[in-house]
Amino acid sequence: MKMKLYNKKIIIGLAILAILAISCGKKKTQAIDNSRPVKVQIIGQNSISLGYKASGTLKGIEEVPYTATSSGEIVVINAKNGDNVRAGQVIVSIDNQTARSNVKRAASTVNTASSNINSSSAALEEARINYEKYAMLYEKRLVTETEYLNAKTQYNSAKANLNASKNNLSSARAELDSANDTNRKTVVKTNTTGTIAHMNLELHQQTSAGNQLFTVINEGEMQLEVGVSPEIISKIHVGTQAKVKIDELKGEELTGTVYEVAAAANSSSRQFTVKIKIPNSDRRLKSGMYGTASIDTGAEDGLIIPKKAIVVKGVEQVVYIVRNGKAVAIPIKITNQNEEMAAVTGNGLTAGIELIVDGQNVVQNDEKIRRVQ
Repeated sequence: MKMKLYNKKIIIGLAILAILAISCGKKKTQAIDNSRPVKVQIIGQNSISLGYKASGTLKGIEEVPYTATSSGEIVVINAKNGDNVRAGQVIVSIDNQTARSNVKRAASTVNTASSNINSSSAALEEARINYEKYAMLYEKRLVTETEYLNAKTQYNSAKANLNASKNNLSSARAELDSANDTNRKTVVKTNTTGTIAHMNLELHQQTSAGNQLFTVINEGEMQLEVGVSPEIISKIHVGTQAKVKIDELKGEELTGTVYEVAAAANSSSRQFTVKIKIPNSDRRLKSGMYGTASIDTGAEDGLIIPKKAIVVKGVEQVVYIVRNGKAVAIPIKITNQNEEMAAVTGNGLTAGIELIVDGQNVVQNDEKIRRVQ
């Protein structure tokens, strides 16, 4: 009996040792498995309908800023932000005391010059009569040559004085015209029809020539300006259709049309500016609203992958595929895309191979990987 009990203890002890050995073996195996866990997806050859999405702020296609053309005190404001105005309407008047003083001074100079012309004309007429008289008497040898020449000199001098008075009057009138023009510029009129915006003025505040006063926006058509990446810009042209959703209209979808595509990319964003016009006959759209455009870029046949699999490495875009149990970086070129998927090309990228779609941002090229669900 004791022998049986002893044997049973030995068997239990050996079993425990076996379990511990297996457990330690597993730990050793786990300790040396330093492969990177990733999720993969098989690349497929598909066809998808693509549309490039981009967002921006609405503004009127025609926005005309108005600036102060004279310095002085604002004494009249005939409109406020949101008011509709017509062409030729007086919006702001500026009291420019210097301009008004210049008009008065120039008008006084004109009056003086006009009076001088009258005096010079009368003096010339008197000198002409006297000269003709002395010329006749000199011809008859009834006056001396000196007397005749003095009369002639006085006549020529009177003619010169009249010409000088006329020149002075012309200069005075030009100065008055200039002063009146400056004075007229104290009244700011619209030359377009639209809606007042960006006005931040108060009565009696001082302003200087060149300061912006307000903007008139023609809201009959609005524009949405968005940035488009270089790899997509060749698929967008003037006339390309776009669906536009406006946040402030609870995502209501409107139809727009591309009417301008930048010839060069922005130096800082490296994107091309695309302008989309949207009809706004009911004036529901307002400058400053936020919109998202989905620009039709057609359908694409080819290797279609999730955009999340693409990793930016410096100036390159790469994806990681699995080859012989290791991650391999493949530089790619996006030929088209929508919000979630992209059509791509790349050397060594073919349908049927495994693409890393989770872990791609941390895995390194030529690093061993381990597939996980």
